[in-house]
Amino acid sequence: MKCHRGLFIIILAWLVVGSCTRYEKEFDNPVDFEANEEKGIGAPTLVFYPKSQTKTTSDSVIVGSFIIFKEDSMEAFSGVHLQIEFPNSYLEMDTITPGLFITDTSKSTPLFTYTFDSVNTIDIYTYFLDTLKTDLLGTGHLADLVFSPTGIGSDSVSYNLNACEMIDHEDNVIVLKGDRGAEVIVE
Repeated sequence: MKCHRGLFIIILAWLVVGSCTRYEKEFDNPVDFEANEEKGIGAPTLVFYPKSQTKTTSDSVIVGSFIIFKEDSMEAFSGVHLQIEFPNSYLEMDTITPGLFITDTSKSTPLFTYTFDSVNTIDIYTYFLDTLKTDLLGTGHLADLVFSPTGIGSDSVSYNLNACEMIDHEDNVIVLKGDRGAEVIVE
């Protein structure tokens, strides 16, 4: 009887320990300049969020574009030009909308426009327009890009940092020191 009880306890313990699943959380905060700096991405930097996502062909793929500053690299800006490249072999551009950082400041409406070369390159131009302030200061959300999957594949949405530009209200260039793309997997 003691042998059966001991065996029962061992089996029960094995089931409890063996059935536990440990999940490792991966935090992906697009405005975490410390995490970006650890990866060698300096500030100010352009990042996409989420940095990786898996979707099906019936889902929409939404990628957010953010500008990240660090306290010691903070500079006021009023305009941004983003050049974004995406894999057109399985993604099709659907919609682009202004980000909350540009639109919520002082309830102002930004000048926000974009061009698409009908292949795989998007140029976004956004300028802060306000009657009281000339510049924005801080870290935030610039735009949302919505894509429709047209097939399966895995690739990245990325900035062409050589063509991206940030300026202040006097048209002085603010040097962008890094970027982080976004991996998109469509299954």
